[in-house]
Amino acid sequence: MTESIQPIAGRVPDSSARGFTLIELMIAITLGILISLGLVVLFQATAKTNRVQDAMATLQENGRYAISRINNDLRMASFQSLNVSGFVASTPNATTSPNGVNNPVISVMSYVTTIFLPDYAAAGLSAPSTATGWAANWPANTSWPVSQRFAIQGYECSSGTCNPTLPTGSNALPAPGLGNGNRIQSGDVLTVRYLDSLGWTANNNELTEVPSTCAAGGALTSITVTPAASSPAFNFQSGDLALLVTGSRASIFQVNVSGAVLTPTAVLGGSIPCFSTTTPTGITLYNFSRDFVTVTYYLRLDTDPNNASRLIPSLVRRQSTIATQGAASNDQAIVQGIEQMDFLAGVQRSDGTVSYLTSNLVGGQSSATSCPPMAGLQIVGGLPAGSVEPQCLWRSLNSIEVHLLVDSVNNMALTPAEMAYQYSYGYSGTDIKQTAAAPGSTLPSQLTPGTMLRREFVSLVSVRNFNP
Repeated sequence: MTESIQPIAGRVPDSSARGFTLIELMIAITLGILISLGLVVLFQATAKTNRVQDAMATLQENGRYAISRINNDLRMASFQSLNVSGFVASTPNATTSPNGVNNPVISVMSYVTTIFLPDYAAAGLSAPSTATGWAANWPANTSWPVSQRFAIQGYECSSGTCNPTLPTGSNALPAPGLGNGNRIQSGDVLTVRYLDSLGWTANNNELTEVPSTCAAGGALTSITVTPAASSPAFNFQSGDLALLVTGSRASIFQVNVSGAVLTPTAVLGGSIPCFSTTTPTGITLYNFSRDFVTVTYYLRLDTDPNNASRLIPSLVRRQSTIATQGAASNDQAIVQGIEQMDFLAGVQRSDGTVSYLTSNLVGGQSSATSCPPMAGLQIVGGLPAGSVEPQCLWRSLNSIEVHLLVDSVNNMALTPAEMAYQYSYGYSGTDIKQTAAAPGSTLPSQLTPGTMLRREFVSLVSVRNFNP
């Protein structure tokens, strides 16, 4: 007998055996798409935030480093350690010599005909003459004063030209332009000179002179240098220039070298004054040819190593000495993304007031009435009263204001609002705030702005090449 199983009346089938309906599938797919889109948007926003943060970090690091390097060199700017006031031996008189000051600035005296400073005119630096704008020639075959104005020299540049005119010849900077290796035509140029050495001192028994007893008006025959363990190594070669600072005066002269003995040679004006070791404090000898450095800052365009069709602006530092001169092989691109560089010189006029001027105005406003007293009584004795040293306000600097416009180097997906910036110096030197150029337009450097973050870095640095 065959049995058949009959369903129990009213029993509901097991729900686990059911599938999704079409509506449920559509809702699930829609929710999945929305969640995926949300994740994609979140990922993109996070990625953009990371890129912007990285770009901002790069911009801040580059800007601060560029400012710090320039500031460090500016703080060193000075010809020598003789940057002091002179005093009369008699009792100070409130009318004729207030505070006892007799000679507000004491200059270094050069006993060589010409000093070939790097990044200076090819003809070199020589005695004041009509060729450099003085009222009369310096007396022939006599030592001559080296002005402090050569410690710092700025150049205001725009549209490819600079005022004053940049040095030419072997010391020339790259030509302005829009190609790889060209100088950015709207960026200023700054040259700073200083002694990058502690020298050798009589106080440490490192200097022995002949004659051993220096009488008033005595002439120096030779100097023997015995460096202490903590002092720089002896680096003189025959033909180098020595700078001897004795507290009350300083002399630059050429030397022959025999072992550790320096003998003055080809002395302009006869002889080098000897120094007294009775009170050795302040007596220091430097190698002026190898330890007196010239540092020049300018902006240069370099090809992007990752994109041959793109140029990146860089801050370049050139360091040279009289021995190495200003060859381009001394150039070092220290920071990328520096689009604009400007300097304002804080000059102290003869009436005590301070003005902040562009480099072209420093030279343009130099005059007998605006410049402080001339460097040393030697100038008064060698030139007629009223003689004006060209660019004389450069030797009365008390500060330099540095402005840098820094970008984030790489292009990003940014809105015009995100790319907005202000440059308070103003490309024209008018101190009027400038806003960002519209995307696609050209900057004063003639470069395409791209889509990058930009910020201005400003620094005010006190300098010491004038001590009233």
